Amino acid sequence: MKRVFCILLAVAAIFVTSVSASAVDYGCDVSTVSGAIYLENLDTGAIVYEKNADGQMYPASTTKIMTYVVVADNVSDLDGTMVDIKEDVLTGLDPESTVMGLSDHIGEQYSIRELLYGMMLPSGNDAALVLADYVGNGISGFVDMMNSKAAELGCANTHFANPHGLHDPNHYTTAKDLAAIAKYARSLPGFMEITNTVSYTPSRFDQPITNTNYMLSSSEQGGKYYYSYTKGIKTGYTDEAGKCLVTTAEKDDFTYLCVALGAQYSFEEDVNYAMLDTASLYDWAYTNLGQQVVYGSADVVKTVDVNFGKSDDKLNLIPEGELTALLPNSYDQSLITVEVECEDSFDAPIEQGQVLGTAIVHYDDMTVGTTNIVASKAVELDNMKLFFHNLGEWFKSHLILVILAAVVVIALIIILAAASSARKKRIRRERARRRYRD
Repeated sequence: MKRVFCILLAVAAIFVTSVSASAVDYGCDVSTVSGAIYLENLDTGAIVYEKNADGQMYPASTTKIMTYVVVADNVSDLDGTMVDIKEDVLTGLDPESTVMGLSDHIGEQYSIRELLYGMMLPSGNDAALVLADYVGNGISGFVDMMNSKAAELGCANTHFANPHGLHDPNHYTTAKDLAAIAKYARSLPGFMEITNTVSYTPSRFDQPITNTNYMLSSSEQGGKYYYSYTKGIKTGYTDEAGKCLVTTAEKDDFTYLCVALGAQYSFEEDVNYAMLDTASLYDWAYTNLGQQVVYGSADVVKTVDVNFGKSDDKLNLIPEGELTALLPNSYDQSLITVEVECEDSFDAPIEQGQVLGTAIVHYDDMTVGTTNIVASKAVELDNMKLFFHNLGEWFKSHLILVILAAVVVIALIIILAAASSARKKRIRRERARRRYRD
């Protein structure tokens, strides 16, 4: 149940992010080579850099992020679930492609967790096939599950044709879709632990398998791609896809997710521009962006009228707490606007800190924060003011009845006065007749 709850939270987070985040010019001046890039601050949901993020791209082995997702969604015990290594599943696999080395272990059994390590670290296409065959009861069934999951996560521009990412013209995604898949994957058991591991030795293996993400290790490639704040996630490469990379970075209480696809590569030059682009973008983000205070906890957002207050007929509303937003360190304050959703007047009594509305803060064309606005002080009720107000309201709402009642009263008074006058006249006439007879 806990796992299901976490998964639902991850899906909700992805959905909320896709709704609330919008493009804003954060002033990124990094020159990038990758064909498509998506950089998001995961703490705020702010998309701080995009380049062809909705463009259709080949994902290569970053596909294995989705393969991990489908496996983890359908296998609850990663350590106790054992899988047979069958020769027919590996038949036809390109011997030139990256593998875990399962062809030397036909007939043996490996746990799901070991196979996930083998798929995510050395980008083992053999491990991807074995996992897909086991979970999907066949490769084609598993691919159907991958596409169903992509649709569930809102990845409308994604289609998978295999579980490993070897080139197929009908196998594509976008940087933004792949980010959504990666964000979901981060919530799954073992994902970040596995993808952040530099080397691992499966049972009955003579040598460890190593991670192809050189940003994780200072000893790989002479350390030229090492970025100490990197956490996971997956590399990819085919001739058609170019260099691909999905990573996260954690520094100064901020976590960023970067997807870089389609970086040009040649074996002669041997430079991974996806990794260089990613490191440059992380450096830029951590250097130039920060949590800025756009509304202090004592700032007056709005002044409203108070009805029936003992001493006050005005009340200042302030933020519930300090409102911060991810903005450039030298952001243009003139681009900050505040949209207040609040009534213009309230009835006493009002408690100090009582929530009376919301303030939505915009920077340029992006919503950067929303906070409750509350009463800056308490206002007591004046019962006499309320009584006379209610009395007046009663008369207003019953005006016709009041008029009719007044007419009736006046009529009764006239009738009673006329009757009294007639009685007096009779009495005078009676007295006059008695005097005449006497």
